[in-house]
Amino acid sequence: MMKLDQSTALVVIDVQKAIDGPEGEGKNNPDYISRVQDLLSIWRARGWPVFHVKHNSKDADSAYYAEAEGNAFKEEAKPFPGEMLIEKEVDCAFINTGLGSMLRMEGAEKLLVCGVTTQYSVEATVRHASALGFETFLMRDACSATPVGQWSAQDVHDMSLAILEGTYCEVVSMQDIFAAM
Repeated sequence: MMKLDQSTALVVIDVQKAIDGPEGEGKNNPDYISRVQDLLSIWRARGWPVFHVKHNSKDADSAYYAEAEGNAFKEEAKPFPGEMLIEKEVDCAFINTGLGSMLRMEGAEKLLVCGVTTQYSVEATVRHASALGFETFLMRDACSATPVGQWSAQDVHDMSLAILEGTYCEVVSMQDIFAAM
């Protein structure tokens, strides 16, 4: 049974303005941002560790490009002073960032992951977290996917969660979070 406590870090991935532009067109779960806000409120109130991950694309044509307007955090999920900021250039938040060491220094043994997009940065980070030995939870209703080819964003989201569930993480909902506290 999932138990959340001060050893559980909240990892908020790429909740930047770019997701509301063309790169996020057709995304599923438009209410994901409300769930992200709920999680931030809970973690902040308890003083538990919060890590914000920001994607700084090297591609000048990307809305996530470091100099682009879309690179900024969405207002609803901006880091508060004292919260950890991880800046990355690839999908996985652990690659070339020091995230693993920073989590360990904060005493994190478990991670609750949320953000965008499910099939890219969220999935890559969850897989890596599992490989590093973190007990990992993925918040299904605080993530959003985008369409891929003929597959709708909802189908992509559901498939990513199904692949990750059990092998790399436990997929949870807000109801599960409240039950685990």
